[in-house]
Amino acid sequence: MRVFKNLSALAILVCVCDARPTSSVVFEKVESSPAGWVLDKTAKVDKDATSITLKIHLVNQGMDKFHKLAMDIATPGNAQYGNHLDHETILALTAPKAESVTLVKDWLKSEISNAKVSVTGDYVTVQGSVNAIEKLLKTKYSTFVNEETKAKTLRTLEYSLPSALVGHVDMVQPTTYFGVKQFRSTISEHHAIEDEANSVHTDAVQAVTGCTGTRITPTCLANLYNFKNAKNETTGLLGVGGFLEEYAIKADFTTFLNSYAYFSNKAKSFTCTGVNGGTCPTSPAGIEANLDVQYAGSISSSVPMTYYSTAGRGQWIGGGTNTNEPYLEFLNYLIALPAASLPNTLSISYGDDEATVPLSYATNACNLFSQLGARGVSILISSGDSGVGSTCKVNGKTSFTTAFPAACPWVTTVGGTTGNSPESAWTAGGGGFSEIFARPDYQNATVNKWLTTDTTHSGVTNYFNASGRAYPDISAQATNFVIIASGSAQSVSGTSCSAPTTAGIFQLLNSARIASGKKGLGFLNPWLYNTASTGFTDIKNGKIGGCSGVISGAGFSAVTGWDPATGLGTPNYEALLTFATSTA
Repeated sequence: MRVFKNLSALAILVCVCDARPTSSVVFEKVESSPAGWVLDKTAKVDKDATSITLKIHLVNQGMDKFHKLAMDIATPGNAQYGNHLDHETILALTAPKAESVTLVKDWLKSEISNAKVSVTGDYVTVQGSVNAIEKLLKTKYSTFVNEETKAKTLRTLEYSLPSALVGHVDMVQPTTYFGVKQFRSTISEHHAIEDEANSVHTDAVQAVTGCTGTRITPTCLANLYNFKNAKNETTGLLGVGGFLEEYAIKADFTTFLNSYAYFSNKAKSFTCTGVNGGTCPTSPAGIEANLDVQYAGSISSSVPMTYYSTAGRGQWIGGGTNTNEPYLEFLNYLIALPAASLPNTLSISYGDDEATVPLSYATNACNLFSQLGARGVSILISSGDSGVGSTCKVNGKTSFTTAFPAACPWVTTVGGTTGNSPESAWTAGGGGFSEIFARPDYQNATVNKWLTTDTTHSGVTNYFNASGRAYPDISAQATNFVIIASGSAQSVSGTSCSAPTTAGIFQLLNSARIASGKKGLGFLNPWLYNTASTGFTDIKNGKIGGCSGVISGAGFSAVTGWDPATGLGTPNYEALLTFATSTA
């Protein structure tokens, strides 16, 4: 996959400090912390007692060949279609040089006494005190605080490596990446379940339409997206990614099913699996976590579901261990699972501005998504809730800003809609064009058609990278979803609603294929754009906005055909089922 390395302010900088074999290079440098993160000059950190688990990624061999194979596996009509790979095969295809492993291990052991070093695939992991890691990387970690959440994290804006490791290492974290955020907002106060039912969701009204008022429930979605007559599936596994100490509560899930489930799956529950030391407590209720499991779980009928509670904000609060930012841990965990334990579909509602993500991190995380797709997992990602951006500055240039991992070419990105007569683009739904990832072949014809025929974007062409990966791919409802949290109903909005909704629908499709003896769909995008593009309801109304006070008229309109506001449109389950079951 091609990468525009000259377009990111967070690109790796390699600057040789002197010519001796033992010289160091400034390996990565960012000019400042991301917007919203400020230096906490008052923070006191015991750098001997606080430890860091450092992940060092070794340069892969054969990644271009692997990407071609992964795309072939996902492309209907190709001889490789559906031949999903096991973990060992992927490791063999992308393994780093043995020399790289040796050089890094020797370096670590020479710099850190009694170093705890482990090697798994293309990652070398070492744990040490902050003081030891600072010495190792010739840097200084400082405490930064998020102005909105008040979370604190230890990060550095620059670090160095021995010059001998250039070409063998391409990423070291946690260093310059500050982490992910949720794509949702809670928009109402708590209500008693009884009051909620009596106001806008009476059983009688739900039975007729499910879309009374502005609130969204599974029954409403079943009518909108045509899965009201779907078979109650039991085969397969649906996965939901959980981060930032967001906990999905089983008691709330049961209450939700009893109150709002469309399918007769009220006895369904889910499994919670801890990743990287993550836990599964019975409280407090996470709004994001409950939203994700309640909608993905209720829509996917009786298919088993696992919530992956992944520890690590990449944060330090009050001493102890500063764990790695969770995405890498989560993706590596999933990729290594045996086939029988791997989800067929995965919903993720977390991300951040692409411009805040170091290029090395974005590239490696996107490569992991490609590997997960090649293993047979359909990955649905929220497109973000800032339209075409909020700060709208990239490398000091006025520009639309994009989201990560939404802009990764190896995931299916879900934008937002609102209303139902008709559905329209949700103004805050994320959409646009990557500044670092090139447009993949599978969407070339579709996006080129929009670029050449759409006239609504003519005034903003200078503010986006038309040759970058375009998103969203598809879209779904994003506003006023009723959930249960701590026993009470409330309303939530964001593309965090859209991703689990579509994940539930695609799990029904995957389960139908598996039940008929076929493989799951795996990475969806080549199939979506070239086989199943007419399985969506085209959204032709509304516009996504953003860049308030920065760019006049910013945004993209929903028009006939694919557009960067709503993608191919919203899913029509019965039409997609026909495509899914007829695809070999």
